[in-house]
Amino acid sequence: MRLKLFFFLLFFVIYSFSFGQTAKNDRDTITPNSNVIKELKTLDSLGLLAFMSGRFYDSFKARTQLLEKARAANSDYYKLKANSGLGYDYLEQNDTVSAEKCINKAREYAIKLKNDPYLGESYMILSFINFVKGKEEKINKAIVYMEKTIALNIKTGDTVNLTNTYYNYLNNIIKVNHLDKGEEIIEKINEFLPMVSKSRDSLLYIDYMPLAASYYNLKKDYSEAVKYTSPYLSDPNFKKQQFSLPLEKLYEEYSVALEGLKAYEESLKYSRLYDSIKSLNFQKQKSKETAEITAEFKVEEYREEKIKAEFDSQLKTEKIKFKSIINYTLIVGTIISLLFLLQFYFLSKKRKQLVKEVNIKNLEYLKAKEEAERLTKAKSSFFSTVSHELRTPLYGVIGLSTILLEDESLKSHEEDIKSLKFSADYLLALINDVLEINKIDSNKIENEQQVFSIKSLISTVLSSFEYMLIQNNNKIHISISENMPAFMSGNSIHLSRILINLIGNACKFTENGDIFVLLETESLSKNNAKIKFSVRDTGIGIVKSKQIEIFEEFTQANPENYNYQGSGLGLPIVSKLLKLSNSKIFLESDLGKGSLFYFTLSYDIVYEDEIAENEASKIIAFNTIPLKGKRILIVDDNRINQIVTKKILEKEEVICSIANNGQEAIEVIKKNEYDIVLMDINMPVKDGVQATKEVREFNTKIPIIALTAVEIEEVKHKIFDCGMTDFILKPYDIKKFKEVIIKNIIS
Repeated sequence: MRLKLFFFLLFFVIYSFSFGQTAKNDRDTITPNSNVIKELKTLDSLGLLAFMSGRFYDSFKARTQLLEKARAANSDYYKLKANSGLGYDYLEQNDTVSAEKCINKAREYAIKLKNDPYLGESYMILSFINFVKGKEEKINKAIVYMEKTIALNIKTGDTVNLTNTYYNYLNNIIKVNHLDKGEEIIEKINEFLPMVSKSRDSLLYIDYMPLAASYYNLKKDYSEAVKYTSPYLSDPNFKKQQFSLPLEKLYEEYSVALEGLKAYEESLKYSRLYDSIKSLNFQKQKSKETAEITAEFKVEEYREEKIKAEFDSQLKTEKIKFKSIINYTLIVGTIISLLFLLQFYFLSKKRKQLVKEVNIKNLEYLKAKEEAERLTKAKSSFFSTVSHELRTPLYGVIGLSTILLEDESLKSHEEDIKSLKFSADYLLALINDVLEINKIDSNKIENEQQVFSIKSLISTVLSSFEYMLIQNNNKIHISISENMPAFMSGNSIHLSRILINLIGNACKFTENGDIFVLLETESLSKNNAKIKFSVRDTGIGIVKSKQIEIFEEFTQANPENYNYQGSGLGLPIVSKLLKLSNSKIFLESDLGKGSLFYFTLSYDIVYEDEIAENEASKIIAFNTIPLKGKRILIVDDNRINQIVTKKILEKEEVICSIANNGQEAIEVIKKNEYDIVLMDINMPVKDGVQATKEVREFNTKIPIIALTAVEIEEVKHKIFDCGMTDFILKPYDIKKFKEVIIKNIIS
């Protein structure tokens, strides 16, 4: 985002600087025609204004038209401007291949016209594109382009652009961890910054301070990082709303520097401030990304419409040619037979040409289809990113509230803490609902079969509604047929999910009432049981006209004056999960008279003597004695997560150590003996996967458990391929967390 803001500034500077040369370039390249010049200038201005206001569809359209007009007028100057602008538009669509082609065209015209500002701009964007690619040879190429930009800025005496160039140079080498030239670049920025930024509220000044601090933190020169952060913590310019991202970065880098200087308490304070601002900025960025995706779709629609229009125009041209041949044939009557043969020949040739063109169009449409599939994958990736960003802070909230509930000194606040934990659990359930819908729609959900006890499953499901029952003053009643088999084989996870959603809805929309959960055996044979599950409540009921709509995503059927608003995902998930099991949900309800939901599922019966030893072993009582006195290394870059994990383990008399990233973990494992390592996956400096690979080069025995907030199916192969022995999904159940650790210690 900051790079885009920088390119906006660079765009304005280049546009302003080169504006004075427009008239001269027009005279050099265009036939003297004031209307043509006026039309080109208008299209150029429309494209620039649309781009600067975020209307990328209008920008792309104006610049495409500008390029066509410039070619018709043979204007090298406006060909330069059109290609340069289209380069920016393609970058906004993350299409670096098309962007690089356009910028290279613009560079050729800038060299031809000896236009140094646009040539410098071309080198700058080419540098950025190569930095983004990240490979070593591309980074070296990016540095060459950056040096050319600096040389041109020095040549033209453009101090503003020179300072912006150094800033962008520093930003890019930090992103690719190529820090050799950092000191030299910072010295240059410090030299020119006072000349171009007279006041502290300039965008370059406010962006630069946290960036310089980030560089010194990476170099572990924490004292120098503090110099670039501490003087500006109380500066009002950093606290203006429009600069919330620089303020977020300032708090983050200051917290890291303080931690490096071992001022842990102060570091934790600013780490919390950073997390607060980061949450606010995340919402803003999510809205912006939604708008950008919408604009990208519009651009694709325009490109397809343009291709179709060109194809239609070509067909009309062919029809005109055909009519001309007919007219000519009628005029030259003496050679009708010869013209007939010629006409047949030309039509046959044209048909082949049209067939060839249709095949080309089909290939283009196939590419468009592949692009649509790519966008679908991008949506799935977006859900994964959102789940990680939300689950990480939720782990801190749920973990701390669980720990506080166990603190006897806080009994007077027990209800408040329970409310906090309930809210966090609800938010986690909402995230899981969104991900569940996405997994079902993407055909990524697994149909895992396992042996389970139906009575234990019902008991576990109902235990999660204790707080909600108390809150709405409801009573729950269970009825299970006496001939219900003790153990069955099937997908117990899907069944739990279905019942949780149905019972959860009954609890939400019922107050001072009763909820009935009924399990009846509809048919029973030696090896199979068909069971009818019913959930009935005495709540507000559902009006007849809404009883179909409620199974659609994000739809609510409750009256407007009711005080509960949910996500509208529970019943769609129930319907889709039952469809996967060849079943269906049924509803009977009247407004004000409660609701009845019911469905049937078939399961294979499993007798007790058939249950494997590993299944029976799950009944063994949970024992935390194996944790006592064990040395565990916690590798996590989030300070709050470190505190929560450490407190949970220290209650079991575990000796805990902390590493803030994968690189630190490697160093301490080399020097110390640990019984187990808890390794976060996503971390700065070096992530958990790479760190584990390097640890396995010198230590193959120590158990390493992955801690991740990403959906486990997406990273499972990476976890086990790198040498990890197990995984725990954040935010995790504390009992499950301890069980996984004990299992790995014992094994």
